[in-house]
Amino acid sequence: MLTENFNVRFYETDGLAHVSNTVVVGWFETGREPIFKMFTPELDLANWPLILASYKVDFLSQIYYGKPVEIRTYISRIGNSSFETYQEVWQQDKKCASGSTTLVRYDFATEKAVAISDDIKAQLALHTLPEDAN
Repeated sequence: MLTENFNVRFYETDGLAHVSNTVVVGWFETGREPIFKMFTPELDLANWPLILASYKVDFLSQIYYGKPVEIRTYISRIGNSSFETYQEVWQQDKKCASGSTTLVRYDFATEKAVAISDDIKAQLALHTLPEDAN
């Protein structure tokens, strides 16, 4: 599991005094940054190796300003050229949102998916979602 902790920023709240639903997707992307570095350690956008194929978010409880959050990131599936992350937002010991994202190793020059190397698959496997975690 990978974790990212930070304080909810004021601008992330909406008129209902809780975190806007659009913010969680951005938090999940921030939580995936260590995974991006497995593919491109310098986060070189000129040679970016991944595309986002899909994502889904479930909102389980409201998230509030003034209380820190923790983003937990797991790998839930590793395929030949794609993998899936499972992520959660926790605030005050409560799971407030969860989601999954499918990413594909991609060659922009040929516009085709390419195989994920065995060494990166091994790195991803270190963060596999435990069977009883979901």
